[in-house]
Amino acid sequence: MPVQLTTALRVVGTSLFALAVLGGILAAYVTGYQFIHTEKHYLSFGLYGAILGLHLLIQSLFAFLEHRRMRRAGRPLKLPSPRRGSVALCIAAYQEDPDYLRKCLRSAQRIAFPDLKVVMVVDGNRQEDAYMLDIFHEVLGGTDQAGFFVWRSNFHEAGEGETEASLQEGMDRVRDVVRASTFSCIMQKWGGKREVMYTAFKALGDSVDYIQVCDSDTVLDPACTIEMLRVLEEDPQVGGVGGDVQPPGKGMAVEDDQVQAAQVRATEAWSVHQCNISREQ
Repeated sequence: MPVQLTTALRVVGTSLFALAVLGGILAAYVTGYQFIHTEKHYLSFGLYGAILGLHLLIQSLFAFLEHRRMRRAGRPLKLPSPRRGSVALCIAAYQEDPDYLRKCLRSAQRIAFPDLKVVMVVDGNRQEDAYMLDIFHEVLGGTDQAGFFVWRSNFHEAGEGETEASLQEGMDRVRDVVRASTFSCIMQKWGGKREVMYTAFKALGDSVDYIQVCDSDTVLDPACTIEMLRVLEEDPQVGGVGGDVQPPGKGMAVEDDQVQAAQVRATEAWSVHQCNISREQ
């Protein structure tokens, strides 16, 4: 059977099934027919509940069948082709909690991907921001692979005392540090998160095939880069992949105040604190 006809039949069948379920639920709700009920309706089971239960059962069945089909059709996990596999992880940092920043950098260090380049750009070059550079040295520094640069400016706004020549020299220095180092940290004039990401992307240029981004309070799974890159490599029509972002402390025993903090941060995580990877254009 042609693929287009099969797809059309599935769409029609799914639509008819949805309409049938909706009609049944509305009819059951209007009639209010009860199969079982006790005095004062402490326990009752009616037509409405039966249709909802049947709907859930059918959904679970189809989900199981689809999951089994995908497992059978899936290919074993393998590293991307070295020809297109270079990746840079860009971390945006701004007045981050020291503990969160350490966890983020340590998790980046544990990522199971060959020759992964890590670029942390700090949105702020003031003295009170210097602790983030110290943490970078503590976790990722101490080797010839690490480099850093404290820049008075950013790519769109000159810092105090900058001349045209010194500004250009700073831009060149940022590119050199980022491209020559496996782990690099750039501290620049405050400009917001977009400016931080612009600096990382501009400095990297076309030196890598893929760019992965996250915030400085993200703890990364060691397999995250391989898993997301696998999706990009398998389908050329996919231009970007997002990670599964979860609130901190999941599965851990925490105090009430920590739970409240986790709930707040979970809301933020779903909106902005993401880990994504995309093709470099």
